[in-house]
Amino acid sequence: MLTPFKLQDRVLPVKSLLLCLFAITGLAASAAAEADTRWHVVLAAVGNEQNVFDNFVNDFAATLKGRDDIASFTELHASIDERWPASGMQELERSLTALKPQQNEGCLIYLTGHGAPEGIAMSAETPMAFVRPTRMESMLNSCSQRPTVLVVSACFSGVYMRPGITRPERIVMTASAADLTSFGCSNNNRYTFFDQCFMDAWSHHDLWGMLADEVRNCVRTTERSGNFPSSKPQFFFGPGLRELALPAE
Repeated sequence: MLTPFKLQDRVLPVKSLLLCLFAITGLAASAAAEADTRWHVVLAAVGNEQNVFDNFVNDFAATLKGRDDIASFTELHASIDERWPASGMQELERSLTALKPQQNEGCLIYLTGHGAPEGIAMSAETPMAFVRPTRMESMLNSCSQRPTVLVVSACFSGVYMRPGITRPERIVMTASAADLTSFGCSNNNRYTFFDQCFMDAWSHHDLWGMLADEVRNCVRTTERSGNFPSSKPQFFFGPGLRELALPAE
């Protein structure tokens, strides 16, 4: 005959199993729901020293504009090119804090430019200013609790891989580790290495996780072929967000 204590021992593992199954089901349902995400997009070329930054933002913007799942779109340039008025820290902060995603909406933010250990450099500022990690965290507050993708393509951009930015509802991609440079900032290139790999991967995949894997492999291959040291791009995914769908065609 089982004692109450032994009977309880048999029941508890079943309860634990059911709770685990419910959690897994919840994650799957959440990922499926986010497949219909409408995106508030901010693309910013914050470096004006080479054309590669403006080139990427201009070309990536062309692939996104007009899609049904784009809820709002902001394009910023630090370029001295007269086609675009130069944008600085104030414009970037205003654009990010104005994002107010609602249910079934999220934020997609891509910044490309030069970086330093302090953060990505706002080249249009005099003197030059840096978006330090604490300020980036503050700028992203308006997207809290909604799916958010932050991509920072710059040297030392891994400085943004820190608590407060890497939240459960976010994907964060950076072109390098916090103590390393990235490559390709030359007018001989259309884009930087990381931006080129991102653009190439964009049309091949439907999910953010698969895109990140291709970008990582592409950057590694590109650097090795040119005898560059590894920049070690960094990637963070909140729970279940590797299966988050990219904006659809």
